[in-house]
Amino acid sequence: MPTVTRPELLFITGSDTDVGKTYAAALLASQLRHSGKRVGVYKPVASGCQVVGGQLISSDADQLWRAAGQPLNIDAVCPQRFTASLAPNLAAQDEGKSVDSQQLVTGASRWFTHCDTLIVEGAGGLMSPLSDSLLNIDLVGLLQPLRLVIVVADRLGAIHQTLATIAAANIRRVLPAGIVLCETTAGTAIPSNAMEIAKHTQVPIVAQIPFGATCKIAVERLRSGEPT
Repeated sequence: MPTVTRPELLFITGSDTDVGKTYAAALLASQLRHSGKRVGVYKPVASGCQVVGGQLISSDADQLWRAAGQPLNIDAVCPQRFTASLAPNLAAQDEGKSVDSQQLVTGASRWFTHCDTLIVEGAGGLMSPLSDSLLNIDLVGLLQPLRLVIVVADRLGAIHQTLATIAAANIRRVLPAGIVLCETTAGTAIPSNAMEIAKHTQVPIVAQIPFGATCKIAVERLRSGEPT
């Protein structure tokens, strides 16, 4: 059998909910696509979905799919979707179902022959549950090798949330590749956040995204490896 070349994997996680994670991931997908790369996008599971045209749709998955140029189909982007605005495992329970932990992993491999770079967007923060048995950080471990990008809302509290997320990753011997600061509400960005974060970690800040703006993410600055 021919060998399948594994694409570069970028896993996008948030320091919390509503930090601009999908916005940043979509910007990255669009940037890479316009640079000539074939981009895949994968959101393993989503909750808070809505019925549109008779189909259960994740707005996050749809945004990613369009940014990547609509590769494959929306079911490949997000194969497990639930309606309740709860953690995915609880949203599934609300419907009398459960999140398929194995499919969280195998869904990514469906993309391997269709892209040069696969952007995986987790649900919530690193320690948020995806299923009854897996947290986001567990999925990061199962999909290795990959580069982990942390998206943080650029507001009061960003320093703690960034460093706490890096510490959580380090516990599992994952060194994040980069940090994206995202202004999620106009006027809330704190100019000193980037400087203060840089004092306490070697993980580079690869973008600062103003509210409602497009911004180039410095992909070439992303680093990977194990904490020392």
